[in-house]
Amino acid sequence: MSIIPTTEPSVASNRAKTYLKQYKSWILVSLRQDSNHSEAIYQCKERLKVVEHVKGDDLASGIILDCRFIKKYSTQRTIEQLASHNITITVSNFYHRQRKALLMAYELMPKSNTKIVK
Repeated sequence: MSIIPTTEPSVASNRAKTYLKQYKSWILVSLRQDSNHSEAIYQCKERLKVVEHVKGDDLASGIILDCRFIKKYSTQRTIEQLASHNITITVSNFYHRQRKALLMAYELMPKSNTKIVK
């Protein structure tokens, strides 16, 4: 028995997908000038940082996350964006790469016990 919590890859990729899809909602909240404004800006920047770190490790994975979940592009448009960076990928291989990218993002997502220190 392991004391290290483990997460199934399908659960991890779904959590990362949900986390990244929340970017759009946080952008809309950040446009309002209310008490949640600064929290929304922080949440947006946090998600962009995760994508940038993934992009630093693996350019294709970062582009996939950025196009699919931040910019809300279709699969075909995302593949075209990859091609513009000289990364050739087939549609059948795309979903495998997207899942890999989501798992990379899951590892970088702040957890509930993450503390920010100034």
